[in-house]
Amino acid sequence: MNAFDGITPGLEGRLERVVDGELLTHHVGGKGTFATPAMIGLMEITSHRSLDAFLPEGQTTVGYEVHVRHVAPAPPGSTITVTTRLTEVKGNKLYFDVACHLGDVLVGSGTHKRAIVPADF
Repeated sequence: MNAFDGITPGLEGRLERVVDGELLTHHVGGKGTFATPAMIGLMEITSHRSLDAFLPEGQTTVGYEVHVRHVAPAPPGSTITVTTRLTEVKGNKLYFDVACHLGDVLVGSGTHKRAIVPADF
């Protein structure tokens, strides 16, 4: 058991998002495509939000490591789904599997690590 009751392996997060202007990269030409930094940001946000209800008052989480591959495009106006699954808890360290899909197509996947820290750090 960890010091943060309720934060246990198996905890999942999910976020659906339309690929709009702020999530696009335009250096590829045309109308652009879903940007890798935007995908990573959504993976981090989804991981963080999956923990909100379980964090003690005065605590938050910060990301400190991301390993992902962006393997398929998502065009402007499409809806992507980001999923996260907490796989391990070691003290205040949290380990996630993360993925992003466009329907049945895998857009990106990997791992993400977060740490529980005081919110006033």
